[in-house]
Amino acid sequence: MHRSDHEQAGYRTHGRQTPPVSELMEGAADAGRLRRFAAIEHFLPVTLPYASSTYALDAGDEIPSQVETLVPLGDPRHYRVNPAKSWAVGYSEFCGLADGLFVQLARTTFAAPCATSMAAPNMLRVRIASDGDYEYATPDGQRIDIRGAGASIIIEPPGMAPAEAAFRGRNDGVTIVVHRNILKRLYAQGTEELPAEVQDFIAGNLRRSVARRLPLVRGLQRCLEDMYACDLEGASRRLFLKSKAIEILCHAFQALAQDERLRQPPTSALTTRSVIEAQRLLTENFVTPPSLEDLAQQVGMSRSNLCLSFRQIAGQTVYDFITDRRMEHALALLQQRETSITQIAYAVGYSHPSSFSMAVQRRFGASPSELRRRSLPVI
Repeated sequence: MHRSDHEQAGYRTHGRQTPPVSELMEGAADAGRLRRFAAIEHFLPVTLPYASSTYALDAGDEIPSQVETLVPLGDPRHYRVNPAKSWAVGYSEFCGLADGLFVQLARTTFAAPCATSMAAPNMLRVRIASDGDYEYATPDGQRIDIRGAGASIIIEPPGMAPAEAAFRGRNDGVTIVVHRNILKRLYAQGTEELPAEVQDFIAGNLRRSVARRLPLVRGLQRCLEDMYACDLEGASRRLFLKSKAIEILCHAFQALAQDERLRQPPTSALTTRSVIEAQRLLTENFVTPPSLEDLAQQVGMSRSNLCLSFRQIAGQTVYDFITDRRMEHALALLQQRETSITQIAYAVGYSHPSSFSMAVQRRFGASPSELRRRSLPVI
């Protein structure tokens, strides 16, 4: 690692910088809000930086005393840590996939409980464990307490005081760390499909940390099993881990959305009327629909509450509702042979005919020209 990168990240032990995978093995810090682990010694605070270069190994890096070996895996940001047997047994594999996207896959049994304070500004983390004893506490008192198999999601906006994490005994699992910038790119065209708290996080509107236990759904379990079973190496392994990291995020967001629906109080008559009014406005203006912020203001709701309530009442997202109206109108226009497909694309709200063709192909499995030849009836 380059010293300047480490100094920016704040990783320090015995006067020098160390890789983040070894930070839970370093120095002393203040006790805090942990419940079951409150009496154990805490270790050096951890801050997760954005730049993947911060995590890279250099040939001259000193190996901390708690580490037996650091094994490069084909890229400076991809390596395996084998801890010193007096401290723990097992391994931890770290892979920096890109700036703001990291994976850590571990099978480790600790000789003694470990704890740390942790700051991960603008980061979202998903942890899946097949076994473990883990506790996490945010500054405002939210707690995750997982013993055995389990899953959790932690979302930390900037400006939050450090949280505290602790674990002991056997801990097998994977942690996906993703920065808000990455999520903005991944969901550039579909943020409203996400749980309300993730939407707020991506939009920069989240004002408090989120720490939530998730149901360990089969999709998350399968991803963890696939990662453990993977025998690929080098670039192929990194591509595989990246694909699984994104798949884990998708399953985690679906599980979080289900959890949000369970937490949601029964829909009030006022909320129902607001959603119905939103549907009316969108039906009348599907060609040039208002933004989510403008629509929410028009019906007297917050953006996140509108997205959540709309999905709960209408059974689909605002985006899908608009697309349905556009496709219905497009099918009707396709019956008019004198109207060109380009004209239809503009008429139903698409600024580029190619975008319209792609939307039709996704919806009906056929191009607009093919649909016109089939003379589909108006739905």
